[in-house]
Amino acid sequence: SWCASTWLKSVVSGPAVARETVRTSWCFGGASSTLRLAMLMRTMRCVRVARPLGSRGIFSMTAPEASGAGGAVVTKYRITKPFNEKTTWDDFLIALPEKDHLAKTSKEVPVFLRYLKLVCDKEGRPNDWKEFMTRCKSGLQVESDAFVTVDELLTVMWKNGFSEQSRNAVQFTFGSDYKFHYPELAVLFDLSEEDTYKFCLRTRMEQSHIGELDYGSVVRKGFLRDHWIVFGTGVFLLGHFPFFNYVFFLKIFGTGVWTYSVWSLANRYLGNVIRRNEYMALQKTAHDVKSGEDAIIASMQRFANDARALTCLKEFKKETQQKLTTYRSALVLEQQRELSDRVNRQLQSIAQFETTVAASLQALLVQEAANKYRDAIKSDKKAQDTAFEFAVASLAGKAPAADPLTSHFAEALKSLEKVDIASAKPDPNGSIVERVAAAYQKKEADFKASFMVSSAEAAEVKQLAAKAKGNFASLDEASLTRLEELYSTINNRMGFYATHEKELAAVAETGDAAGDSYVKYVNEQLALTQAKIKEKRLAAFTAAFA
Repeated sequence: SWCASTWLKSVVSGPAVARETVRTSWCFGGASSTLRLAMLMRTMRCVRVARPLGSRGIFSMTAPEASGAGGAVVTKYRITKPFNEKTTWDDFLIALPEKDHLAKTSKEVPVFLRYLKLVCDKEGRPNDWKEFMTRCKSGLQVESDAFVTVDELLTVMWKNGFSEQSRNAVQFTFGSDYKFHYPELAVLFDLSEEDTYKFCLRTRMEQSHIGELDYGSVVRKGFLRDHWIVFGTGVFLLGHFPFFNYVFFLKIFGTGVWTYSVWSLANRYLGNVIRRNEYMALQKTAHDVKSGEDAIIASMQRFANDARALTCLKEFKKETQQKLTTYRSALVLEQQRELSDRVNRQLQSIAQFETTVAASLQALLVQEAANKYRDAIKSDKKAQDTAFEFAVASLAGKAPAADPLTSHFAEALKSLEKVDIASAKPDPNGSIVERVAAAYQKKEADFKASFMVSSAEAAEVKQLAAKAKGNFASLDEASLTRLEELYSTINNRMGFYATHEKELAAVAETGDAAGDSYVKYVNEQLALTQAKIKEKRLAAFTAAFA
């Protein structure tokens, strides 16, 4: 019973009590000393295995997994975590890690900074926000698993009497998956980081959180040393036992330890290489899969409007007929507008020319009457005396009988009233009537040349029409060119507008074989249409002079 109680005490209390128990068992001696020693050594090994570095024995505390009547059981399901060469994973409730053992990460906190700004402004702590902002410029360095969730923080706030407005502000600002690390809690609630760290770690332990630890801080160092210490201790303790000769220790046991050491080193190196290559291969496969999916989606998007295209195609004929009717109406209206504009411009030009002629004739009449009077003063003695007497009488203040200059202009105007200037004899050096008739008839000739068709042009059009005999394509190039010149000249002179075949431009080729064949057919039809328009246009033009 003493042995059983001692063994149970060693299991519960740990290796230190176990070593003390070993010393106590040797003091009592007796036949069962060897048996008790073996049992205690086995107990120490069990406790060593069950307690990694930095952890406490599972039998000395109440774990959530062992709260049932049957204790704990390891299920067939494995908990998987992302692998990292520099970190490892362990249950915080069992490992009890120190702060230096936790894996560190950099965290971007833009939303938290905006929320903290509002809180600090309301509580009058601007310096706290500035210091924390400076700390977060290159990312907030935190222990990745020292945090509390939004739900946990809301629960703690409710237990500590925070208002509903404060809890709603946190709930509506941060997403349900946001993690508040201890530096954020410290500056948000104006607490020390040590207290918030302990609270976060305790919260994670209560949840049996499997967290990420720094592999270099928790891994046991010197595994090669341990291997060869085991080998040397085995040789020293069991070297004199029967059947434990040098063949076993040097060739079998030593070779096995060496092989295990080499396998451990190779496994560590090759494992990292294989996992890295596997991860890169997975990333490449994922990239290829996403690229393929993007290509498939892009191809499918080309046919996204197929159903709509079929619906539109069913209505194409009806819509085309309606649009062609509207197009013809718009084309006629456009030609009517163009014809009206050109006629109006031509009529304005005629009115402006007539106004210019009238003004020029009036100026010419005054100028010629003045020249005629000046010539009479130079050559006629009687006219000189009359003008001199009128001037002397005007200077003496006597009322003259008649003004010779006014009388001259009145006689000139009376002479024009009795004569038809259009049929009068023109003479640039004759009388006033002849001079005005010469200027008027010259202006009339210019008007006819600018706005009327001459008999010579009409005769030439008749001659070319007779030569064509209704088929203008049979004309030679010179005759056809002259007919086109007459068509342009006479129509522009009359202010008439007609559709020209040159307005129908050919369609450019696309570079696609199927498309170019259709474009070629369209251009052929356009050429035929242009030929028909040309024949109709020239036929209508020559018919006007028949």
